[in-house]
Amino acid sequence: MNVVYETVILILCCLSLVSCFDPFSIGTGAALAASYLYQNLKNTVCFFKECCTEREIPANFNRLETSLKEKLYGQNLVHDVVVNALKGHWNGEPTKALTLSFHGTPGCGKNYVTTFIVESLYAKGSESVHVHNFLGRIHFPLKDKTEEYQQKLYQWIKGNVTKCARQIFIFDEVDKIPPKVLNILKPLIDYNARIESVDYRKAVFIFLSNTGGSLIADQFLKLWQLGVRREDIHLKDFESLMTKGAFNEEGGFQHSDTIKSNLIDHFVPFLPLEQEHVIECIRDEYKKRGVQYPSQELIDEILVGVEWGPQPHNLFSKTGCKRLSQKVALAVQKHGLYKKNN
Repeated sequence: MNVVYETVILILCCLSLVSCFDPFSIGTGAALAASYLYQNLKNTVCFFKECCTEREIPANFNRLETSLKEKLYGQNLVHDVVVNALKGHWNGEPTKALTLSFHGTPGCGKNYVTTFIVESLYAKGSESVHVHNFLGRIHFPLKDKTEEYQQKLYQWIKGNVTKCARQIFIFDEVDKIPPKVLNILKPLIDYNARIESVDYRKAVFIFLSNTGGSLIADQFLKLWQLGVRREDIHLKDFESLMTKGAFNEEGGFQHSDTIKSNLIDHFVPFLPLEQEHVIECIRDEYKKRGVQYPSQELIDEILVGVEWGPQPHNLFSKTGCKRLSQKVALAVQKHGLYKKNN
C-alpha cells in the first residue's frame, strides 16, 4: 500500500503548486488529481483482488481460434459455431445471455472446448472467480430437492452477476441433473433487461450433455454411408436431433421450459471421432510427456486398446479420446521414454 501513500503525497504537492494560480486552475488540478488517485487505488486493489476489467477478462478470441484449430480434431462445426457465437455476444450490447448446449458421445471434446473458452476469455482461466462449474452428480444428486437446488442456483448466479456482468456458468453432466432444476434459468436467459435490478444479458451459459449423442452418431453414420464427407456436413443436419434428444431424454432438459421457449441459442454437435482423429490425440499425449515424434509402433500400441463401432463398420472410437492419456503414460513409463526425453 506504499504506492497509495506516495500517490497522495504527490497529489498534495501538486495541489500546493496549483494554489499559486487562479481558482479555475485549482479546480482543474483537483479534478485531475482525484482521477489519478482513483485510478491508482483501483489498480492497487485489482493487484490483490480479481476485478471486472479487460485486464482480468481479455476475451482473447485469437487464442481461442488457435487452440481450436491446433488442438481440436474432427469438429469443424464446433469451431465455426463457438467462435462466432462468442464474438457476436462480446461485441456490442447483447439482448440476452448467450446459451450454448454441447451434445455428443463421451470423449469427443466437449470439456476440452469449454476449457479453451475459459482460458481465452479470462486471464486466470478456470481459476477465475468469474468462472462457475456445476456437475450434475455432485451439485444436484437428489431428485426430491429440486426446489432447494433451484433457489440456491438462482441466488448464486444473481450474486455473482451483480458483482460482474461477464460471468460464465458451465453445467456439466446435464443428463444427470434432475428434470426441472434448470427451469429456474429461464428468466435469466430470456430477453429481459433486468430481473430484481440485475442485468444478465452479458453472461454466458454452457451446457454439456451426452443426450442426443447416439442420435448424432447414427445420423453421421447415415451421411457417411451416403458418401458425404465430414467436412461437408452442416449444422442443420443435427439441430433437430439435438433438440429432440435434450427435450425427451431423461435429464436436466427433459421437458424443460428453456427448450420449450427456444432459449438455447446454439445446439452444438460433437461428432464421433474416427481413427485419424484418435491418432492425433495420441500424438498430443506423447508430446505432453516429451516424446515429440512417437514412432508408428508406439502409436499402434495405444490404438490396439481402443474400442471401435458400430459393427460392421467400426468407424468410430466408442470412447473418443478419453483414457488415452492414461494409456500413453503407461507406455512412456514402460519403455523408459521419460529418461530419454527429459
